[in-house]
Amino acid sequence: MPHRFCAICGTRLDKDSPHFGMCLKCYLSENPLFDLPKNLSLNICIDCGSYSKKDMWILPSENELFSIIKEAIHRFLLKPLIKQNKIDFSLKFEENSLKYSSKDYLKSIEVEIKGNLKGSSEIKHKQVVKLNFNPILCKNCSNLRGGTYFISIIQLRVKDEKYTDLIDNILNEINKFVDKLFEKDPRQYISKLVDQKNGMDLYLSTNELMNSIIKFLKSKYHFLLKRTKKLIGRDSQKGKNLYRLKTSVKFLPIRINDEILISNEYYIVESITKNKIILRSKNNIKLIKDYDYFFSENIMRSKE
Repeated sequence: MPHRFCAICGTRLDKDSPHFGMCLKCYLSENPLFDLPKNLSLNICIDCGSYSKKDMWILPSENELFSIIKEAIHRFLLKPLIKQNKIDFSLKFEENSLKYSSKDYLKSIEVEIKGNLKGSSEIKHKQVVKLNFNPILCKNCSNLRGGTYFISIIQLRVKDEKYTDLIDNILNEINKFVDKLFEKDPRQYISKLVDQKNGMDLYLSTNELMNSIIKFLKSKYHFLLKRTKKLIGRDSQKGKNLYRLKTSVKFLPIRINDEILISNEYYIVESITKNKIILRSKNNIKLIKDYDYFFSENIMRSKE
């Protein structure tokens, strides 16, 4: 049998050559294991480290520059190849290629991406991709810096001035709760607080935060809840109306075992359910009232 030679480099071919007319090296040069774009442009938020290619911002798992770059490369370049589960990838940053702007923001860096076909040490490929960065503020951080953006409102109220200390305590608890949420998700924050008669209004960044706060309060307090919504515009892209949600939270002015006066008779607060208060008189008479009852004037008095 006559010998065969690589049509490109002239190397003698053996029975394991991947192509009738090419050696493995030349075949992989003509048919690389993967083919990536030479450039990738990314927006990077200078406050929170979120990144995006277009309008959709992604919060990274780690707020460290090289970790953000790795995550972006995997998401925007390698994810379709990784899904096939045939190639093992590794990244190497070319630190000599680092370029910075006049404000010391990273402008670009070159990354060498290597890939090996799983189960083979010979079938491999490497490619250098240049990443170009646009350091800007994401929408969320821009709103946060402005301090005026809000989606929903929670109105915290007590019956009268005697219970203003309760509002102060609840606000402290809410602030600690929201701070923990913000550490995990910077989209969740209180935009501003506005003093009101017998309470406080909380302007919130998301409806999700509003629901989380209400759930948190329900685990600790009893209150009358009322939700409303106001049409504020229309999302032309989704074809849906946009509403601003408002929730009124009126805290009950009583607790279990309190002694109260109703119709010239004293009752003990025996229990408080989701929407009812069970009272019992000294004569063992049971009385059940709705939450609304205790916000009416001149009906309930605490015993001195």
